[in-house]
Amino acid sequence: MPSWAIALRLVGVGWFLAASVIIGIVSGFFLDEWLGTKVIFTLLGVLLGLIVAFYGLYQMVKPLMDFNDKESDKE
Repeated sequence: MPSWAIALRLVGVGWFLAASVIIGIVSGFFLDEWLGTKVIFTLLGVLLGLIVAFYGLYQMVKPLMDFNDKESDKE
């Protein structure tokens, strides 16, 4: 896999992580405003965003690690 392809995949991972957390925070904030609660849904949104972000991170980076293992086995 060319180095530019790996770089683009890692940039995509970064955007995915940021978007997951930001969407969780914003969704929780709007739910708090709509329901008149303090910060419970914002905190739940942060937690859910982090869970989604790290699961997605694992799924996106796993093929890169598998590819690296296959390349090192060839040598």
